Amino acid sequence: MIRTLLICLILLLTGFCKLSAQSTQQLNEVVVKGKASLRAKGDTLEYDASKYKTKENAVVGDLLQKLPGVRVDRNGNIIAQGETVQKILVDGKEFFGNDPAIATRNLTADMVDKIQVLDRVSDQTAFTGVDDGNRVKTINIITKKDMKKGYFGNVSAGAGASNKYEAGTNINSFSGDQQLSFLYKANNVNKSGFSGAELMHLATSNPEMFSQLPDYATAELLKMKGVQSIGADPATIAQLTNPIGLNNMQYGGLNYNNNLGHQIELHGSYFFNRSTTTNQYDYHRYYQLPDSSWQQQENGNTKATNVNHRFNFSLDVPFNANNRLKISPSLFILQSNDANQRTYTAMNNNQDYLLNNGDQSRQMSLQSWQGGTDILFQHKFPQKGHTLSATISPSWMSTHNNTLNIAHNNIYNIKNPEADSVNQQLKGDNRSFSINNNIAYTVPLSTTHTLLLSETLYYANAHNEQNALNFNYNAHGYTINDPAYNDNLTSSILKSIPDIAVAAKYKHLTYNVGLGWQTTSQQGSSALKGYEIDHHYQALLPHFNARYQFSAANKLTLDYKTTVLLPSVAQLQPLPDLSNPLDIRQGNPDLQPAIRHSLQANWVFSNASTGNYTHISFGSNITDHQFTPYTVTDSSTGKQLTHPVNTNGNLNTNLSFEHFIRTNEDGAGLSLGMDLSHNNYPSWFNGIRQQNTQNSIGPDITYNFYPLSNLNLSAHINPAYNTNSASHQSYWWLNYDVSAVATLPWNMQAESELTCYTSSGLSKDYNTTNILWNASLTKNVGRNFSLKATATDILGQNKSIRRLVREGYTEDQRNNVLGQYFMVGFTYNLRANKKK
Repeated sequence: MIRTLLICLILLLTGFCKLSAQSTQQLNEVVVKGKASLRAKGDTLEYDASKYKTKENAVVGDLLQKLPGVRVDRNGNIIAQGETVQKILVDGKEFFGNDPAIATRNLTADMVDKIQVLDRVSDQTAFTGVDDGNRVKTINIITKKDMKKGYFGNVSAGAGASNKYEAGTNINSFSGDQQLSFLYKANNVNKSGFSGAELMHLATSNPEMFSQLPDYATAELLKMKGVQSIGADPATIAQLTNPIGLNNMQYGGLNYNNNLGHQIELHGSYFFNRSTTTNQYDYHRYYQLPDSSWQQQENGNTKATNVNHRFNFSLDVPFNANNRLKISPSLFILQSNDANQRTYTAMNNNQDYLLNNGDQSRQMSLQSWQGGTDILFQHKFPQKGHTLSATISPSWMSTHNNTLNIAHNNIYNIKNPEADSVNQQLKGDNRSFSINNNIAYTVPLSTTHTLLLSETLYYANAHNEQNALNFNYNAHGYTINDPAYNDNLTSSILKSIPDIAVAAKYKHLTYNVGLGWQTTSQQGSSALKGYEIDHHYQALLPHFNARYQFSAANKLTLDYKTTVLLPSVAQLQPLPDLSNPLDIRQGNPDLQPAIRHSLQANWVFSNASTGNYTHISFGSNITDHQFTPYTVTDSSTGKQLTHPVNTNGNLNTNLSFEHFIRTNEDGAGLSLGMDLSHNNYPSWFNGIRQQNTQNSIGPDITYNFYPLSNLNLSAHINPAYNTNSASHQSYWWLNYDVSAVATLPWNMQAESELTCYTSSGLSKDYNTTNILWNASLTKNVGRNFSLKATATDILGQNKSIRRLVREGYTEDQRNNVLGQYFMVGFTYNLRANKKK
């Protein structure tokens, strides 16, 4: 492996360094001398984009990868200063809602003048000047001045063997306060210009409404953005997995911003995507229970087609200096069709005898509509510091689904082996409505202290109907009603949270400390089954937020909050779920809410004169009464029945560190990082409680340098060591890569990237080393036109292997990958600047 890396690195150096002096001089002319690469401005860390070189036709995500303290993963998720970036602005204005990946994957890096990383304050704080502790990690892209005088963008297309293609256009018109962007792209090479961030934002901002939907509805909703599943636990939502398989997708939309005069701001956007995903997979699962263990092998294929549309709009009207109204409606529409066929076999650990085997075919179609509006009114009283803010947020959601489930199972290892089958149609109709009201009042206590009084009143109502029909072989149709799986549940949630807090602001210190009192009523009744849900909860909600500014470039933040997590309908409904006939799950009407205590601390230090940067981030969550699966297993057959129970003993902690040392004025530097995590969680199997521990340690080292002014080399290594007491296993994931970008004579640019993935400690068929080698050659023709030849997976070794660790089992997965392909394409840059 090392020899291969050295050979490829030597080839990169010897092949790309024979460059002309003319090319060197051309590249030197774009480097701005005598300016700091980064500087701190209050709560904002600002990067000078000209100090970080990027490849030809690079997008904003490529630029962000170069910045100290910023990471971008393969899904477009951005981590800045140890926190997830939830919003990206362009010149301080919204860009396609709450999905940062749309900006980072579609806007070009050459339009950027500066990148700002900041903690964006809430509307309440911005209006009153009193910090309420609510902040969102945000990146603001400041465009170059000449980009604000006309239009710019590009048109591109490419084609390759085996019908591979990609094409699209991105056109932007910025003129003063007016911004108009048009985007449309299509490809079948697994390039996504969006992520699941928008729907994650929806799920976390109104979890109670989502909790009143069954699991299948929320899982399908999240597939509209390429992700796979959702849980009632926000920590699970934050760990949504990658898209897998082969994807053919089309996406695009419009984004508009304008200042209509008198400081009235208008924003509107429309975005759609259509994706068809196919996958063939092999899964190897190891069940390791306190009293038994066995293995299961599964093979299958899936095909999913998802079409969604989303509309976002906001109108911000400041009537005068003392009164402001902001209205922000939104709408989501989804259509989804999924098909899955699989076969499975379970054996004892020594593989001496069968426990069970079978096959299953599932087809599902779903339609969903979700809409809502946030209405915010703010008023300043004549008395200085006295303000009133009121928010009303009605929302509604409707989903309809139709599922066909056909399965055949054979049960062995019992005295009389048996066979069973399922041939069932399941229809669901789910409707929910919610309204969230909040009123907040501020009163100054002194020149440094302010009292914040608030009241939140939330109400949600939902109706979930499910009808199961078994196949009638005489009538050749689904006509036999199955009352065991039918239900008609009406549920409601009423929540009240009065809160009192004190905010203080000194020269270097600001803080907010307060206490809330939540009372919740969760009720429901089944017209078919006759069961009732009638729970009433109370909880104290202390919270604390502090920020200490040692200097403009040295900042420490500390956040603590308490959150009540309500059980979802699926977790309360005692209705068997036959999605997997050998692993049946049902709810528990006696489930109580969980209480989560969250602590987050961040320290950021930057040095404008040296360009060095350091950050340390620590986070910890303790959850009382966590929703934990309670599984009863027949170890002789592999059959399982699971329902949730409340359990204490849940602790999640993480620590991350990064130190960047700039080695040259051109943005070169060494980044030293480390990620540590420790998770402690309980599980229940056959009445036995087991306390599990999961640990991970992963150093992260990147060295980016310029041996010549027209040659950029980058090396990166990220090994991760994982242990899990539940599976009694430890394993390694190693990711290391080296890349080069060189400017050649004749207006050409060459790129080469060698990425290696090594897994160790998995099952024998899944331990492997994959070498992924990609390369491209770009030829500029004139100022606006370029041709590009791309080779992907030159060595033909790309594989998709991953490990999932869940309660009671560990699963090694192998999925479809795109594989080797070659493509030739062009890009035409559009630019027209209006003269003054």
